[in-house]
Amino acid sequence: MPALIDPRRAHTFASLLRWLGPWVSEHVVPPGIRCEGWVVRDGQLHGHRAHRAGTPPVPGRPSRLEVLLYHPRTEPVGTYLIAPGLHFLGPDDPRLDRFCRILARAGFLVAAPFLPAYVDLEVRPDAPDDLELIARALLERTPPGQRPALFSISFGSWPALEVAARMPGVIDAVITFGGYADFDASVRFCVDGVMRTAGGDLKLTRDPLNSPALFLNLLRFLEVEGDTRALESAWREMVYRTWGRMELKAPGRLEPFARELVPTVPQAQRGLFLIGCGVEPGASELVASALRRAGETLAYASPRAALERIDCPVVVCHGRDDDVIPWGEAEKLVGAVPAAVAKRLYLTGLYGHTGAGKASPRDAVREVQALLGIARALAHAGQLRELL
Repeated sequence: MPALIDPRRAHTFASLLRWLGPWVSEHVVPPGIRCEGWVVRDGQLHGHRAHRAGTPPVPGRPSRLEVLLYHPRTEPVGTYLIAPGLHFLGPDDPRLDRFCRILARAGFLVAAPFLPAYVDLEVRPDAPDDLELIARALLERTPPGQRPALFSISFGSWPALEVAARMPGVIDAVITFGGYADFDASVRFCVDGVMRTAGGDLKLTRDPLNSPALFLNLLRFLEVEGDTRALESAWREMVYRTWGRMELKAPGRLEPFARELVPTVPQAQRGLFLIGCGVEPGASELVASALRRAGETLAYASPRAALERIDCPVVVCHGRDDDVIPWGEAEKLVGAVPAAVAKRLYLTGLYGHTGAGKASPRDAVREVQALLGIARALAHAGQLRELL
């Protein structure tokens, strides 16, 4: 990538480098950023906001499409549309909120939506439809001639890439962080911790807190007796109570939470509930069986079809210690980008929780190079088509 010349982009790069580096606590938030709500489509609430209001969404009714807009303190140097990962809080998640404020502090207008499917913890076909609707509405707020960039997190990589493919010539670039190329392999990793690549399998650390959300998405492909609404509600409650609590990743820490919720589940479904919470064995076998039954039903969740049609640069970033989607998926993503499309791959250990303080000098140089590359890519949103 060419050296920075534009003074505003130089300031943007410096700001990103300051706030994204390991020298700033993840609990420190950039000050002075104005955030406002923007309702693109009115309708019923989803996710944790619906849970708190006691108004669970009713299938078939319109969903509320709300976006949080983060404004820079000066005229924007560019625009970001965020494609969040699966999380019931959406942009209310403090980690995502902080990242959006970092981008805004660097000079970008940032749009972070509450995607109804994803705050419901479901990878549904309507996720890219809603994201596309937001992207087209955002264009009306974007200065003429300026292309917005899409930044995706985790499972948000699929809708982000799909929207970019649907809007040729309009999106400047897609920057993924922690994304995936192989949906089945990523799903299996959630329960067995095996990273599957063409070069072989590798056992890594996985996040045990994700299991209930995985089973919510595969429930329709499992053989279950009776109405499953109470089972689904209990799995969601398990997520609400445990996500974001890193101490609960230790062996045995999840079991008290699951046992407390068991009485809310029908007797015939309690064994499945405990397996889905990861406190009883059998999850890997059930997931493999569900994926076989699903067949091509879940093919929509693969980003490969979108990558075949995409015309904008793709920047793939991934943490080497990612315990939700393994870093091998980043290499698959880059490999699936057409040869005619500009692409970059950055693997980093700066945002993981293992190995801190043990890096060799060679590793330290590699990490600095990755951080600089990520910061440069982020700083050039709106110009990446010309620069990559």
